[in-house]
Amino acid sequence: MKIDIDHAEIALIISALKDAPSLKPILTKLETIMATQKELADALTTANAALTAIATEVDKVGTETDTLNAAINNLTAIISAGGATTPEVDAALAALQTSVDSITAKVKAVDEKVPDSPVTP
Repeated sequence: MKIDIDHAEIALIISALKDAPSLKPILTKLETIMATQKELADALTTANAALTAIATEVDKVGTETDTLNAAINNLTAIISAGGATTPEVDAALAALQTSVDSITAKVKAVDEKVPDSPVTP
């Protein structure tokens, strides 16, 4: 059986019964439980807001990585169409691709740490 009583109703009951000596220990514990529940709800809300902000940043990094990959592919096509390149250009392009691969792997690792959908209790 579940009883739906919100924090305001508990406060009203407590104020009405606060002078009953036999109920005082129970009411004190109830106040503590309700305060703890409120603190927990606030902490969960804060954590959810932080995860939402992180998700936004990860989405941004993903979009920027896609843009960078497209630019590299475009540069690679231009270089290939232009014929032979100097070793310096080849090395710079390889270094750029290595950086993109590294960033992509890091974003994937972070993404795998966070569930794709909200966890429901």
